Amino acid sequence: MGPASRKTSDDAPRTRVTLIQRLRAQQDERAWQEFVTHYQGYIHRLARRMGVGHHDAEETVQDVCLKAWKALPTFTYDPGKGRFRGWLWQVTANEVRARWRSRRREAPLAVNEEGVAADIPDPSVSATERDAEEEWRAHVAAVAWRNVSGEFEERTRQAFERLSKGESPEAVASALGLAPASVYVYKKRVQDRLRQEVRRLNDLLD
Repeated sequence: MGPASRKTSDDAPRTRVTLIQRLRAQQDERAWQEFVTHYQGYIHRLARRMGVGHHDAEETVQDVCLKAWKALPTFTYDPGKGRFRGWLWQVTANEVRARWRSRRREAPLAVNEEGVAADIPDPSVSATERDAEEEWRAHVAAVAWRNVSGEFEERTRQAFERLSKGESPEAVASALGLAPASVYVYKKRVQDRLRQEVRRLNDLLD
């Protein structure tokens, strides 16, 4: 990525506001696809962090995206009042809570071993801003790797993925027929590119 294409911190708010403004018009299909691509993984991670099962998490993603779509025409983006992803976290928590309340009304209370009705805890109660931030970092890292992995040859990708799973450099070198020094070089090369992509995504998103 050359200097001309690299976004600066001054560009970041303008980029985010531009996407949101395009979404507010509700006539830009490409902007909507960008939104779904950028944020659906984050919403899914949040739902799962709150203890929601995979199937319900998928439905939560659809419902949150629909709510965002309906809300964006009147949504005002103000970085001084909070991040856009913070708003998405609140919408997701509210959706998870609404689903919990619906299930709670429909299903009888569970009975514990003492024969006492045991209420089902609200899964969204345990969600915190710190949890949301952790999920955001994991989401951005996953998207970054997906974006840049194709830039590297197969052995470089394999080496990095094996190292990420906890294998030692020596074991990776032996398995892939590489010199240990090469494994370290590959790792640094990928990490440097990943950091660059993570910075770009954090500038682009919010």
